[in-house]
Amino acid sequence: MLSCINKKDEKKEVTAFMNDAVNKAKTANKTLIIEFWAPECGPCIRLKRDIFNNSMTQGFLDSSFILVQVSPTDSIYKSLWKHFNLSYQSSVIFIDKNGNEIDRTVGYNGDRDLYINILKDVSAGKNLFGDISSTYQKDTLNVPNIYLMANKLYFRYQVIDAIKQYTKILVLDPDNKFGFNPECMYRIAEGELDLKSSFDKMKEFVKIDLKNKFVPKAYEYLINDLISKRDSLNCISLCKEAFGKYPESWEMLNKYAWAICTFKIKDEYQKALEMVQKSITLNPYRPGTYSTEAWIHFEMGNKEKAIEVQNKGIEIYPLPAYIQDLEKFKSM
Repeated sequence: MLSCINKKDEKKEVTAFMNDAVNKAKTANKTLIIEFWAPECGPCIRLKRDIFNNSMTQGFLDSSFILVQVSPTDSIYKSLWKHFNLSYQSSVIFIDKNGNEIDRTVGYNGDRDLYINILKDVSAGKNLFGDISSTYQKDTLNVPNIYLMANKLYFRYQVIDAIKQYTKILVLDPDNKFGFNPECMYRIAEGELDLKSSFDKMKEFVKIDLKNKFVPKAYEYLINDLISKRDSLNCISLCKEAFGKYPESWEMLNKYAWAICTFKIKDEYQKALEMVQKSITLNPYRPGTYSTEAWIHFEMGNKEKAIEVQNKGIEIYPLPAYIQDLEKFKSM
């Protein structure tokens, strides 16, 4: 009996919460976003940093959405978690003006532009999960349909199912007639890394001569792994290889500069500084790149400049680690 009473109270609590949030969104003529996050969740923090708490995206978000953020400290959190049948932190639920779920994402891989495109589609009522799923079921051998379905599954963290669909595209379109193959291969490699902690497919991917935006992202994974292993020789060698292929990639410029700083290659600090400043010019919205520049200034003995640049990164997103580094710069 007590269990039944608790469930009824829980249901009433969720209903009241949802009615209030949906009514606010309906009154504002906007789509409701419910973001589930936790302070120890890496993807949650990156999603806040790049999207939901980022001054660069605030105007678009405010014009299109009502954002409700819930964490484990909120009394409604567990009840909402059960209501939406969630399995992972960093889940984002999109609700229309009638209170119906129209889409969701789970996790965040750091691709800011791609996530903003997802938000734009949701705002415009385009490429929603139900529509894509319905179209896919009508023709499961249509490559563009498969591609849209695979991406939806991937960004809902249904990685195994997504890999099957990406693989199907490679089989059905071996000549890359539709132009999806590079991304499919990259997503398969990323999925294998996520599921099995295996870098094998990522290593294969960067060997393919594909001039596309996904190869620098693959190099980033490999370079990060070598940095974490403190393998300076192979890391710098890989940075040189990647930079040789993609000298205009903001990712490679920043990552190479960070590797030089991490391994304290002092005679290349000036080179690293020029790289990271070019990276910021190409992509001025990423706070971590400012932190890279700040650390290079600090290692070069210019504490004042390090503090100035670190503050710029913190203005974009006040990540606690950036603030801790700032205090370190000030105290040394």
